[in-house]
Amino acid sequence: MSAARPFRIWSSDRSVKKGVIASSLNELVQKGREKVGISPGETVRVVLEEDGTEIDDDDYFLFLPHNTTLMLLTRDQRWAVEGKESPSGQDEPDFMSTGDGQQISERTREMITGLQRDITRLIAFSNDDLQGVVDLSVPALASLLHDTESFAEAVQEACQRHLDERMQTSEAMDLLRLYHTSRQNSNLIIGEDSSAKRQKSANT
Repeated sequence: MSAARPFRIWSSDRSVKKGVIASSLNELVQKGREKVGISPGETVRVVLEEDGTEIDDDDYFLFLPHNTTLMLLTRDQRWAVEGKESPSGQDEPDFMSTGDGQQISERTREMITGLQRDITRLIAFSNDDLQGVVDLSVPALASLLHDTESFAEAVQEACQRHLDERMQTSEAMDLLRLYHTSRQNSNLIIGEDSSAKRQKSANT
């Protein structure tokens, strides 16, 4: 079990801001929903407050740094940029075209431009977001970053390395789970054999 870490939890309208200590995504949701007034029966999604990236598993949750600001959203709530109301009844994000004709969502554009302020935000990108950066053309990414194409290439390489590292971590975790399950099953079989032998010995 990972060590508990501090997080900032905000309500969907950013009117309620609380602190939570949690070691897992589930623990954060349980504690956070109480703090921001979401009833126990409500389905809750956890997203990064700054760009709306959804955190839906512990593998990603473990990459988040201390004091990350997160937002809890119910089923009918959507993330929106601070000061901009979330459009109602609109399921698909707005898209924009880059200079070379590629289509990217407004959310992706905001996430990439946010890297100008802090390049380490890449750590908190989801796998899909990282892949989206890698798939952009170098000129388009350079334009969004307001930097050189050399820097854009370096950012894409960093995203690809981070994706590869996450994949390796995920595969290692899967192997550990399989090993743990195998050990449990093995111990169960040994226990049953020992019990049967004791029973047979008692009968003779």
